[in-house]
Amino acid sequence: MDKKPEKLVPEVRFKGFTDDWEQRKFDNVVKRINDKDDNPELPHIEFENIISGNGTLNKNIKDLNSKKIGTKFQKEDILFGKLRPYLKNWYFAKENGIAVGDFWVLRAKKISVFVYYLIQTEKFYSIANLSSGSKMPRSDWNLVSNSRFNFPENTIESIKIGNLILQLDKLITLQQRKLEQLKQLKKAMLQQLFVNKNNKQPNLRFKNFNGD
Repeated sequence: MDKKPEKLVPEVRFKGFTDDWEQRKFDNVVKRINDKDDNPELPHIEFENIISGNGTLNKNIKDLNSKKIGTKFQKEDILFGKLRPYLKNWYFAKENGIAVGDFWVLRAKKISVFVYYLIQTEKFYSIANLSSGSKMPRSDWNLVSNSRFNFPENTIESIKIGNLILQLDKLITLQQRKLEQLKQLKKAMLQQLFVNKNNKQPNLRFKNFNGD
């Protein structure tokens, strides 16, 4: 049975865009940065600072101080954790800094936000996870850089797609913060509304209830 050719357009598109997308080698759309630096005045991002599969940091960027040497990145560069790529350690830089550890620092030749979400797609990860090594697998740059991915011919379509998913990411972050706040509220209510072993009354009560 003949293999079906890969579709050159997505299932859903913004109004006004009808052209086929074009295939390009990954290293034709990004530059891999290898500039080493240990500037202690720049934030240092390590693997454990990135929330896996989320693309956010678990600490304030201003608190990530270090003197370790790493790969220098700039605003809108993309950090991709090549060590154990299935952990999905990626980050879209909002500032200049230094990536410490097994990161690829990728600089898109245009439309950085589109490339950032491309590396999160199923196709990219299926290739990135064809890694070398067993105990400490790492993505193979030669394989990834020579792989072909589909890109819109119209840069405006790339911008619209990237910005749409960026807004979804922001909404997810807001909801996650709200969820965490609700968890903390529940924890506090469990402590205040229930009697502990040393008391006969809870610390916090509804109106008109005052007996033991």
